Amino acid sequence: MASKEATVLSAVLRNKDIHVILGESEELFGSYQDVFSFIKDYYVKYKTVPDINLIETNFGSVEFPDTTAATAYLLEDLRGEYISNRMEQVMLKSADAKIAGMSAPKRLEKMLASLSKLGQFSSNVRDLSLTDAEAAAEYFAKIKIKSDDNGGTPGIPTGFVTIDSAYPTGMAPGHNILLMGYTGKGKSMWSALLGVNAWLKGYKVMVVSLEMSPEEYRERVYAMMSEGMFNIDNLATGEIDPDGFRTWAKKKFEGATDFIVVSNAGNTEVTPNTVQAKIDTYRPDIVIMDYDQLFSDNAKSQNMTTRMMNLSREFKLMAVRNAIPVVHISAVTDEENDKRDSPPRLGQSAWAKAIEYDAHLVISIHRHDDTNIVELAGRKNRHGPLFNCFFKVDFKAGVWVEDFG
Repeated sequence: MASKEATVLSAVLRNKDIHVILGESEELFGSYQDVFSFIKDYYVKYKTVPDINLIETNFGSVEFPDTTAATAYLLEDLRGEYISNRMEQVMLKSADAKIAGMSAPKRLEKMLASLSKLGQFSSNVRDLSLTDAEAAAEYFAKIKIKSDDNGGTPGIPTGFVTIDSAYPTGMAPGHNILLMGYTGKGKSMWSALLGVNAWLKGYKVMVVSLEMSPEEYRERVYAMMSEGMFNIDNLATGEIDPDGFRTWAKKKFEGATDFIVVSNAGNTEVTPNTVQAKIDTYRPDIVIMDYDQLFSDNAKSQNMTTRMMNLSREFKLMAVRNAIPVVHISAVTDEENDKRDSPPRLGQSAWAKAIEYDAHLVISIHRHDDTNIVELAGRKNRHGPLFNCFFKVDFKAGVWVEDFG
């Protein structure tokens, strides 16, 4: 019986639709990698698919079965078999590692790293005909319905008038949103408020906080949700009325969607694979990650520039693959003669400008020295104009007032 690799290549040679496989990795074709490379190189050089007789002549005993099936269908079948076989190999290697005495966390880490590489074989490239007006009209109608049901935006609104006016799509599926700022200038607290606003609109929020414990993050969020009823310091020290808190919590959380905080407690590496596993578990509507420089990329790169470039790409793919907005925070570097007296500019994200290039929206967050005034500056906006807005903040109560006069 002919192999699936040979059957796919046979279909290409007979149907002359090489475009179906041009973007594939030669690894997918196993022992037929040399044949795959020959067909692709021949096409690139001569702009035509080689005749099947030429292949049989050049590769001797290779035989290509007759097939009338669509090349895309056969390719999908081959991908499925390849992924299944590779997953079995990963499981067997993990079992061998267990016998050899490797710890469970280390085995899981290696499994996730191996499985992440299979993502390239499970993804498909979409084609869209711009002349198919009927399909476009149907798409726009669906977007309009979603916008009408969501206060005029197809995505998740930030809850801030200035930003939502400048970013009419809202935080839509696949959007990659970057928050940047100097240390201790309010970016983590503002991102928490962003999550609270989304939660209040009925969206399930997942925060990955590598800067503080989940309990500390919970205290911050409770203070914001209570709109001044609870003070962050009092929550941190337990100086609250337990019965009063329970009464408030019952009213606030009854029937509400979930708000998940994930933390590594400072003692293990967190990669995009780790985050993806949590997304698969909780199925959030939005993910907020604090902050980029504390994550490891899936390849566990030691060079920080390489790591940040990889993370930027991995976070963007995470947003697209899961069809959710992903918000992440980056530290920034000083520019020459920079006095840190204004929101950092585009190009200051630490170690990799790719973080900014890959983003749909970049917001620079800055607390002015010796004040309770926080300035937000839009540094990149693919869906509208840039913007500036100011907040007067009660940092203990977690209360932010926009555009005070």
